[in-house]
Amino acid sequence: MPFYSPSRLKICAAILLSFALASCNSSAEAPHSSGASADPPPATVSPETNSPARPSSKPVTGATKEPPLKEEPPQHQPDIQPSASAPTVETSTIQPQSKPPSKPTEPIFEPQSPSLASLKLGASEKEVVKHYGAPDDSYPLPGDSNTINIWEYDGLAIGLNERDKVVYIEITSNKVNTGVQGLSYGMDGTKAADLLGISAGAKTNVLALEVSGGWLKVDLDPDSRKVLSIKLLKDDI
Repeated sequence: MPFYSPSRLKICAAILLSFALASCNSSAEAPHSSGASADPPPATVSPETNSPARPSSKPVTGATKEPPLKEEPPQHQPDIQPSASAPTVETSTIQPQSKPPSKPTEPIFEPQSPSLASLKLGASEKEVVKHYGAPDDSYPLPGDSNTINIWEYDGLAIGLNERDKVVYIEITSNKVNTGVQGLSYGMDGTKAADLLGISAGAKTNVLALEVSGGWLKVDLDPDSRKVLSIKLLKDDI
């Protein structure tokens, strides 16, 4: 039998003890150190697909994002028809152009109702003043049977009898309107004769037309044959 000294026995015992301690530590740490040997967690089955649900690979870092709300379609507004009793009235901004007042048309000379310078034979003194105002001058003109009072205006002479009625009218200027269509002082004598329906000879210096209650006379210039004066007078003067 070999002989072992006490020092060798202590060394052998220490070596055996250290192997025993190392073996115990390795067996205790074995289930925690190996991650591959651990059983995987049981898979969850989705009730809708009957297949295992895989865990999300991205970690959840915030609150769950809610899906966007669906916009409701605009409600249809019923068309409001205008009331038939209240029609829409459009106001025009266009102003109508004002027309200048038209001049009254001069009448054609009527022998049955003669007038000259807008006065008729037998017109009153008030009518004369209404048309022409007070005369520039006046004087009496004695006649065979009576005296006539002559009122003088610029280019116009009016004779009134003792009853203040017009018996005489004479135009001697183109400043005075005759009141007869086409008839004027200074016009050609031949045209005046045609207008009044009078036949005038080449040597005639006076155009005479009988009218109701008197006469219409037109004096012509002997040389130029132009109208020098136009007279309307009663047949008794």
